Amino acid sequence: MSRKIYQQFNSANIIGVTLEHNGFGGGNASHGGFVKLTIENLSSTYMTLNGNDCNEFELIFKGDSERETFLSALKMIVKELEENTDI
Repeated sequence: MSRKIYQQFNSANIIGVTLEHNGFGGGNASHGGFVKLTIENLSSTYMTLNGNDCNEFELIFKGDSERETFLSALKMIVKELEENTDI
């Protein structure tokens, strides 16, 4: 069983974000949890991936440890962007 959520974010541009995950599974990539994050350009969003323009990208992490480290990384990213807006 997994959970899938979607939200649209509107400003001068519009993105759609889908998150799918199944919690912790008690193991590695073949038996543990997974996280799938998809971000798509719905209007006027300039995005690049590996130096190439893109309209959508998807990240998948498989395994409980990978889920934990991805979550830690996201927390660090949010903290940095929220605390350092004027550099």
